[in-house]
Amino acid sequence: MFGGIHDLNIDSKGRLAVPAKFRDLLLRKYTPALVATLESRERLLLYPESVWEQEAQRLMAANVAGNAKLSAWRDLLLNNAEVMEMDAAGRILLPVGLRRKVMLDKEVSLTGRVNRLELWDREKFHAKDDAALDIAPEELDFELGQIGFQL
Repeated sequence: MFGGIHDLNIDSKGRLAVPAKFRDLLLRKYTPALVATLESRERLLLYPESVWEQEAQRLMAANVAGNAKLSAWRDLLLNNAEVMEMDAAGRILLPVGLRRKVMLDKEVSLTGRVNRLELWDREKFHAKDDAALDIAPEELDFELGQIGFQL
C-alpha cells in the first residue's frame, strides 16, 4: 500500500527520482513500470502497470453511454495513459505533454494513495492539504456523520 508525502524536484530532463519507499514496494509487489495519466488539471495519477490494467478494464466496462461528461472523463484517462519504465537509478521520465497539461515544473509533491501515486505541483498540493487542516473538527464530524463515517 502506498502512503506518505514526498517533496521532490523534476530534473532538467524531465526525470523524477522515485523515493526508495515507493521504489521498493514497486519492485517487491509489482514491476518497475508506472503508468501515468491525468483525470484533471490538478495532478498526474501514477499506477503500477498491473493496477492500471485493472483500472482500464473497469473504465472500459463502465456504461457511460449518453453521458457526455463521463464519456469525456473516461477518454481523458484512457487516451493520456503512458507507461514509464524506471531506470537503473530509480528515476522515471515524465511525459512532457502530461507535465504541461497539469503545469508541473520543477517542485512537486509525490503522494501515496493506497493503490496509486499522485504527482502534484508542490505549492498546489500543500495549499490543498493546509485547507483540509483548517476544517473545523465539529464541521468535519457532522459531514462524516452524513455519510455514515465516524473517526
